[in-house]
Amino acid sequence: MDDFFVAPVTHVIPMTTIRRERVLPVPGTITARVNEKVHATHVVAEAAPTPRHRFLDIARGLGVAERQAERFLVCARGDRLEEGDLIAGPLGLARRAVRAPGDGRVVAIERGRVLYELHGEPHRLRAGFPGKVVATDGSCKVTIETQGALIQGVWGNGREDYGLMRMVSEDRGARLQTGQLDINFRGAILVASVCDHPAPLHQATELAVRGVILGSIDSELVGIVRRLPYPLLVTEGFGKRPINKPAFNLLMNNAGREVAIHAHPMRADSNQRPELIIPLAPNHPTELPDEVITLIPGTQVRILRAPLHGQVGIIREVLSQSFLFPSGIRARSATVDLEEGGTTTVPLANLDVLQ
Repeated sequence: MDDFFVAPVTHVIPMTTIRRERVLPVPGTITARVNEKVHATHVVAEAAPTPRHRFLDIARGLGVAERQAERFLVCARGDRLEEGDLIAGPLGLARRAVRAPGDGRVVAIERGRVLYELHGEPHRLRAGFPGKVVATDGSCKVTIETQGALIQGVWGNGREDYGLMRMVSEDRGARLQTGQLDINFRGAILVASVCDHPAPLHQATELAVRGVILGSIDSELVGIVRRLPYPLLVTEGFGKRPINKPAFNLLMNNAGREVAIHAHPMRADSNQRPELIIPLAPNHPTELPDEVITLIPGTQVRILRAPLHGQVGIIREVLSQSFLFPSGIRARSATVDLEEGGTTTVPLANLDVLQ
């Protein structure tokens, strides 16, 4: 039997080198140069959106016969229009009209219908966090590097932003409540712990916050959270689990700093994780963090399954023989000294490393 076990890593690091690829959805133009220093809001690449097409039924829109519709057109094939510009009409006492549904151009006119090409807003890729451009592929990807603290989570609603981080409460296990949120938190990225009600999330929307970091949310809130206008990052999962202590302490120590919250969903194919980046000036050179680590005594780990889901501890021993659990399952395991007290035996597959 192998005498080592490699585990995935959830990064909770006070200082490291962070290197991230920023990617356009379609090929475009890279506007940043290698070795250029960028701020979080700087546009580093842009691309024209894929045009969308719509058929506009002029005859129906004006309430006339198909053979008469083209008489009322006020544009021609190839014309470029802005949203609201007149395409046909107005007609009758009701002054019925057909107008451009957005910026675009007339592609074709046939049998009382107009094929209209809509031009959306250009895709503008922003740096996302302050750093230095270290590489590009010339059309889609820009790699940006910075040094600082890194905290990774397990779930996010797909949004990102950058702003000042504020602690809502210094109680690691406190519920987020509307009474805690006032004008002092406007425009900030908030750190709370547990959220089991939609009201404080809507209150945060009213305050135009730039993000929320939680230990956990009630699973019934997922639909609401996906529609929020700001990023929301969860460090532990669903239920009522507080932010793990190493991450909470790191957040507390950096309250008042500007941070980048990237609440992207997890993707196994690219090691993408929802994460918080806290840019800092290092006192000495830092290295890129490990993505996998061998489990050995002294490694800080987090338990991933009930009944101790979310608890953090230190490996005391990696057992040389498979351990038989009361459920009847036999698995490679380790004894873990829990941060909250006591020792337990956990399957190695149920552990991840907090680095």
